[in-house]
Amino acid sequence: MIGLTLLSPWLLLLLILPLTLIVVTVVDVRRKPKQRVRFSSLELFDELAVSPSRLKQVVPTGLLVLAMCAGAVAAARPAYEQTDKTEKAVVVLAIDVSLSMSATDVAPSRIEIAKKSAIRFVDNAPADTLIGVVAFDSAAQQIISATDNRDAVRRVISRLEPGTGTAIGEAIFASLDTITAAADEADAEKSVGTIILLSDGTTTTGRPDNEAAAAAQARGVKVNTIAFGTADGTVVTPDGQTVPVPPDEQALQNIADIARGNSFAATTEDALTKIYDSLGSAIVRKTLMKEASGLFALVAVVLVFLAAVVSQRWFRRLL
Repeated sequence: MIGLTLLSPWLLLLLILPLTLIVVTVVDVRRKPKQRVRFSSLELFDELAVSPSRLKQVVPTGLLVLAMCAGAVAAARPAYEQTDKTEKAVVVLAIDVSLSMSATDVAPSRIEIAKKSAIRFVDNAPADTLIGVVAFDSAAQQIISATDNRDAVRRVISRLEPGTGTAIGEAIFASLDTITAAADEADAEKSVGTIILLSDGTTTTGRPDNEAAAAAQARGVKVNTIAFGTADGTVVTPDGQTVPVPPDEQALQNIADIARGNSFAATTEDALTKIYDSLGSAIVRKTLMKEASGLFALVAVVLVFLAAVVSQRWFRRLL
């Protein structure tokens, strides 16, 4: 057990008892030789000073002192942190693959930088975190269920290509389904779910953003949003028209506010990388305090038993 803490540290005052016993024993041991010197020679005194019987006399007391110390620590309720194994940390990367993500205002393109940064996030995430990927354009699709297979996650992210339309609300609902399925498959009582949603546009189809964000909030799932791209971004539509595609930061801010997440905006690759890094470092599994009082109490009982056995065997009496 590493990193023990005491839940009732004031009860360590009980250590005064074994300390008192040590003082009494030392005084008693020192007094006895002086009494013997009055009736014997110095040679006999030297023999008694190293006599095995003298050593035997302090063994039961020593064991009793250790038992009292262990008992005092047990009373102070030692505890240590342990990861809650009933919870499973799940992160779903919801990545916009709408046509606007092909804009080249962030070279070589928004989608390529988004994929690169997402893969970096996967590389740096805690090993026991399950990661799933949802891609969305005019519809949302779970590309890979939440898994700890990092190679598989990297592969699906690297294959993402832009489509048409933007269904942010549907992406959030699909991400919630991914988190639920991950908890069931991991046989965990509950999942600690987080959605990291990267987009550059406004919902054009599917259920409303607010409805999806409210569903996430009701489930206790945070939705962190990233608005990616610059105000100068443009794309060419299938009919040859060039249209501006500035990111809708306010829409994504509203989602994060409702779902109790954080909202970010990135206009460069470096900024996006830093955002993903900060979100990755924030993934923390819930810990519980586990008491170790029983172990110290057991040690105390065993030591008292040994002290009694030694005293009975050597001196024909119990302590």
